[in-house]
Amino acid sequence: MNRSTTFLTRRALLRAGAGALVAPFALNSTRAIAAEMLSIGLIRNPVSALIELTNQKGWFREAGVELQPSLFTGAAGPKVIQAMGGGSLQVGSVSATAALLAIASQAVPLKIISISTDPAPVFVLLSSPDITSVAQLKGKKVSTTAGTGLQYFLARALSKHGLKMSDIEFVNLPVGDAQSAFLAGRVDAVVPSLNGRYFIMNTRKDTRELHKWTDFPKPPGSTAPFEDYDVFVAPQAVVEKNGAALRAFLAAYHGRGVPYLLNAATQATAISEITKYVNAEQKAPVDEGAMKAQLLGSRFFDLQTVRGIVKGDAFKAGIEDQVKYLVESKQIQAAIDVGKVVDTSLIG
Repeated sequence: MNRSTTFLTRRALLRAGAGALVAPFALNSTRAIAAEMLSIGLIRNPVSALIELTNQKGWFREAGVELQPSLFTGAAGPKVIQAMGGGSLQVGSVSATAALLAIASQAVPLKIISISTDPAPVFVLLSSPDITSVAQLKGKKVSTTAGTGLQYFLARALSKHGLKMSDIEFVNLPVGDAQSAFLAGRVDAVVPSLNGRYFIMNTRKDTRELHKWTDFPKPPGSTAPFEDYDVFVAPQAVVEKNGAALRAFLAAYHGRGVPYLLNAATQATAISEITKYVNAEQKAPVDEGAMKAQLLGSRFFDLQTVRGIVKGDAFKAGIEDQVKYLVESKQIQAAIDVGKVVDTSLIG
């Protein structure tokens, strides 16, 4: 079975439902390698595209795991986590904010097992051209998706300029709807998805980039940098029962997929392949230049690098900063013991 056939089979099975099993395929003409099935929730973003590319290359199967993917639209971290709570997903990539909110609710006993990407450098608060400062958002309609890293970015940007979420008219919408509302002039500002940022800037060319990731370390207000990784999460029960499959998944993603994207010798090919996948499968048209900006604007980490980050003090401090914000904004009732949330055993 060739790569194309495998990909088409996977699409058919995905349409058939979350309970379908992906048929094993041979890595060569002489034998097939037994692999453990792992159901994964994917959001339409560069991470899911890189995972699919790694899947197409056969690198997950070589590591000993067969993916059963389910694709979610928009900033759907809470939906992915809800599916985990229902038992239909074993692993997913969500913002650290969404993971912490779920952990605090005690609805799903989640573990953060690695970092899928750092999309924060591409986050931006966009506004209509007549709004020239974040302070001018007071009383204005601002939209993004609640419970996501996008909302956390908005809250931190407001705080830096002396505002709270209660000072604006927050319009909670799925990110695609939030972007449409901004383009239609129904809201004054928006924190869009990565792909949405480029679409909006190309569609409504007078849009103002009101606050960018690079503005956080600059005065006025706090000069603390903004950090909000997307993280791989899995329920505690899955970590205990399917640890080998999760370990194989992370080894292939960080050890094969990410280097393929970052290596100068293969980067252009990887970006081209990812762009074709996004346009064909995610139904979110994007040109190769915009996809390159998304992929290289975000940060991806190979296995050695991600080990150093997740096991380091700065990562823990960043998570604790988010917990502090969530407590102060009354989105969670009490602090979370970050040491019990992060499980580094699966990345070696």
